[in-house]
Amino acid sequence: MVLCIILAGLGLLVSAFFMLLARHLGDAPAAAITGGALLVLAVIVGLLGKAILARLRRKQPSLLAEFGGTLGLAIRVFGLVVRRDPKKALIISLVAGALAEYIMSEKKK
Repeated sequence: MVLCIILAGLGLLVSAFFMLLARHLGDAPAAAITGGALLVLAVIVGLLGKAILARLRRKQPSLLAEFGGTLGLAIRVFGLVVRRDPKKALIISLVAGALAEYIMSEKKK
């Protein structure tokens, strides 16, 4: 619905542009200038659309690669905690295991 209103508004602007030119230059030059202006606008919109589509089609990193990076970072942080204080690492792993068990367990209805 909004697209139809926008297109109607653009059509009215083009016709007003044509009438303004026709009043000053005549019908044939006004039609030529209006057609040329619409052709230039179509080329600009086409080039912008092509650039946008090329950017959208660019290969995105896979979800598995992002997960691997996140997992690697978590392992490095956990390794740092283990080296500094093994007792904290043991407590963190126990809490993480209990939390995972609570979240993954099937709840009784």
